[in-house]
Amino acid sequence: ELLSNSFFPVGKNKTMSDIINRTLRLLTDNPDAAVTFYRNAGTQLGVNSISKLIAALMRCLCMLIVQDKKMNCEDVSNLSIVMADDEIDSAKVPPNTALMATIAESISILWGSIEADLKHEQNESAADILMEVFSGNVLTEVYSHFESKTVDCLEDAKMAECSRACVAILNCAGKMKETEIEGLRSHVIGELAKATDMPPEKRTRVNFSPNMALLCEWGMTEDVAQCLSNSVLNYFSPDNLDGKPKTSKKRKQRGKKAAAKYELPQLDIETSLGILGNILKGSYPASLSARDSIIKSEAAFTAISTALQSARTAAETIIKSQLADESEVSIAKIRHIGNAIECYGRLLIHREAMKGEVPMRLSQEAKELLSWVTDNIIPSMMKSVETEEENSLSKLDISAISGIGSPMACDDPPRRKSNRRSARESDVSFLSSDQATLNTLQEPSKHISSISAVSIASASSVLSTFAEWLSICGAESFLLIHISKWCEVLGATDNIKTRESLLGSLFHVALRSLKDDRDVTVFKELLLHLKDVDPSTKEKEIIIESLSIITSLRDEQIATQALATIIYVTRSIIVQAVVNGNAAFLDMVGPGMKEVLLGILNNKRSSLLLAKCLLNEPKVSSIRESLVKEIRANSPMSDALEAIVRELSGENVVTDGETEEETGAEEEPSIILERSEAAETSELLSQPEAVALES
Repeated sequence: ELLSNSFFPVGKNKTMSDIINRTLRLLTDNPDAAVTFYRNAGTQLGVNSISKLIAALMRCLCMLIVQDKKMNCEDVSNLSIVMADDEIDSAKVPPNTALMATIAESISILWGSIEADLKHEQNESAADILMEVFSGNVLTEVYSHFESKTVDCLEDAKMAECSRACVAILNCAGKMKETEIEGLRSHVIGELAKATDMPPEKRTRVNFSPNMALLCEWGMTEDVAQCLSNSVLNYFSPDNLDGKPKTSKKRKQRGKKAAAKYELPQLDIETSLGILGNILKGSYPASLSARDSIIKSEAAFTAISTALQSARTAAETIIKSQLADESEVSIAKIRHIGNAIECYGRLLIHREAMKGEVPMRLSQEAKELLSWVTDNIIPSMMKSVETEEENSLSKLDISAISGIGSPMACDDPPRRKSNRRSARESDVSFLSSDQATLNTLQEPSKHISSISAVSIASASSVLSTFAEWLSICGAESFLLIHISKWCEVLGATDNIKTRESLLGSLFHVALRSLKDDRDVTVFKELLLHLKDVDPSTKEKEIIIESLSIITSLRDEQIATQALATIIYVTRSIIVQAVVNGNAAFLDMVGPGMKEVLLGILNNKRSSLLLAKCLLNEPKVSSIRESLVKEIRANSPMSDALEAIVRELSGENVVTDGETEEETGAEEEPSIILERSEAAETSELLSQPEAVALES
C-alpha cells in the first residue's frame, strides 16, 4: 500500500507522461522489485486501477519499440496510434531489450491477477480500458517485433529476453477473443509453417510452445493435438526405422477454402516433441491452460497418447530386430524415442493430477510403462552387455538427460500427505534454463549399438519421469519394486557419463521414499549395486550429498534406519566376498560402498549415529569390530563418540574358532519402518525378516 503511489502515481496533476516516466524509472532501477509489486498489486489496487496500470505499461512498451524501430528506420505507424505524440517525446529511457521483456512480463502478470474479475459485469469499464489499447493489430506488431529478434539475435542473453517477451505477449493474447486481434492467428500459424524450413541451429533457438498454447486457448485444441500426433506417428512408423523424416504430400480438400486459412502445417519431430515437452513441463499460465485443454478433450488426449506410445513400439522394433547387433540407428532417433517416452509418462501423470483424487495413484497405463521397462528394456540391456565383447554402453553419453541431477533437490518431507506439492506446483516454466528441454542425448562421435542405446534411453526417460512422481505423490510399492530392479544397470556399464545420469535420479527416488515413507527398498538395492562401481568425481559428490541429507534430518530415527541399512549391505557384501587375507576392510566392500562408508565415517554426526547403531549389533561380530576400527581411524572423535567406541571395544570380542554363522543369523532391516512417535526406541525394525547369510 505504501509503494502503490510510487509504482503507480495517481492524482489530478498526474499525467500519463508522468506515469510512464515513473514506471520506466522503477522498472529500470529495480526490475525485480517492480515485478514483485505488480504480482501482488491485486491485493491493494482495484480492478479499474490495475487496468489503467496495464494500459500504461503497454504504452511504455510500445513507446520503447517505436524508438527501437526508428533507430532501424522501420515503420512505426501501427504502434504510434496507441500513444499521443507528447507521450512518445517525453520518454527519457532509451530502448532496452531486458527492460521491454520485463514490461511485457509485468503486463501478463497484472492481467492474470484480474482475469476472472474482468468477466463480471460491474468491471466492464475496466475491460474497455484494456480493449482500447490491446485490440486491433497492436499485439501482432509487438509480438512480431520480438519474434524477429529471437531468430536473428546472435547473443544468447538478448535472445532469451526476446523469447520471454514473446511468451508474455501470447499469454495476453490468450485472454482476448481471436476476433479482437487482427492477424495474430494467421501470423502464429505462418511461423509454425516456417519452422520446417529453418536451419536446425535457428529452429532450436525458437520456442513454438506458446504458439500452440494460444491456439488451444482459441478453440483449436483438437487441431493442435492432431498436428503434433501426426508428426510423431509419421516419424515412428515401422517404415522409418532409420529415423529420417518422411514428407508426405497433402491432398487438397475441396469445399473447405475457409478452413484452409487456419490449417496447421506438418511439423518435424524435433519441433513437435519440443512443443509437447514444454507444455507438459511448463508452469507458465499458457502451458497450464494448453495442458488442461488437451487432457480434458478425449479426442486430443487419445491422439497424443497413442502417438507417443508409438515410440515404445519403435524401441521394441529396434531391440528385437534380428539385425540389431549389426545395424546402427542414429543418435537423433534414440533421443527422440527417449523424449517421446518421457512425454508419455508426464501426460499420464497430469491426467491423474487433474482427477483431483487424494492420494494420487498410478494409473494402469503408468504401471504398464514401468513393467515394460522392467520386463523388456532392462533384460535387453543386460543381455546386450553380457554378449558383447566391448561394453557398448560405454559409448553412450546421456549426461544431458533432464530430471533430478542431484539428490539435493529433495526438500524436507511433509508432515502430512496432504501437504505434498501438486503436479502443477512442481513444474517448471517454458523458459527454465535447466529443465526447459526433455531427455536429450549428446551427439557422440559415431553411431552406437542399437540395443544398448535404445534401452538406456528408454529406461532413463521413465526413471526421470517417475522420480518426479515420487516427489509429488510419495512412494507406491509397485513403483519402488520396479525401480529397485533398475539399479542393476549401475553395475552393467563402466561408462561414467551413463552412470552419472542415472545415479542422481536413483538416489532421488531412494531418499524420497526413505524420508517421506520410511521405505528403504530402493536405498538398499542402490547400495548393493554400488559395490562394483568405481565412482567418478561427480558420482562421489552425489553420494556425499545424499548421505549428508540423510544424516542431517531432524528425525534421527530415519537417519538411524538408513545407517542400519548401510551396515546390512556391508555385511552382505563381506560374507559373499572372496576374502583376501591382506585386503583392508574398506577395500573388501568394493569402491562404491567404500565411498559410502567413508562419507559416513568422515562426518561428525553420522559417525556418532553409526556408533550408536553398532550398539544394537550382535556383540560377537567381526563386522562390528571392523567398523569400530574404521571409526577410530577415520572419524572426528568427540567425547560422546569416544565413550561409545570404548563401550563397543570392551564388548566386541570374537573368540578363537567362533564364526558369525555360529552366533546366529543376521537380520535384514525392514522395508517399512514402524511409524512410532517415541523419541527413543531400541527396536529399529518393525517387521524384521530373518535372512540366512552364507559364510
